[in-house]
Amino acid sequence: MKKEILLTLKDAHTIDGNREAYEMTTHGTFDGDDNNYTVEYDEQYDDLQGCHTVLTITERRCVSIVRSGSYNTELTIERGKRHNCEYATPHGSFLIGISAQKVKSTVTDGKGTLELRYTIDFYGGVASENEMVITLE
Repeated sequence: MKKEILLTLKDAHTIDGNREAYEMTTHGTFDGDDNNYTVEYDEQYDDLQGCHTVLTITERRCVSIVRSGSYNTELTIERGKRHNCEYATPHGSFLIGISAQKVKSTVTDGKGTLELRYTIDFYGGVASENEMVITLE
């Protein structure tokens, strides 16, 4: 059952000890059930403005993030596994590794929270530590 939602995304990443964070609130859609669902929204933040993002959550443990627009990415975040993912920017594409330490969904009937904690690596070295909390209302 597809329905309109209000989505608040809090994203933080730490690179070389420097932490940057941002928060965005926007309208989007929710479709699915408590264990398997899709959230879609349009980005509102700086360079990502104009991009369309689709989050697909499978069995409350695996998250696929597909972004289209000036940044074309397909990231897979699954606790306990490392995934190689392509990250395309207006300046070029590169391959990154993503290892998740936390994937927690408390979403029920299209409301609740999705929490992610993961690292991104390039060529075997950790490039950033990331935390994302997405609240659906």
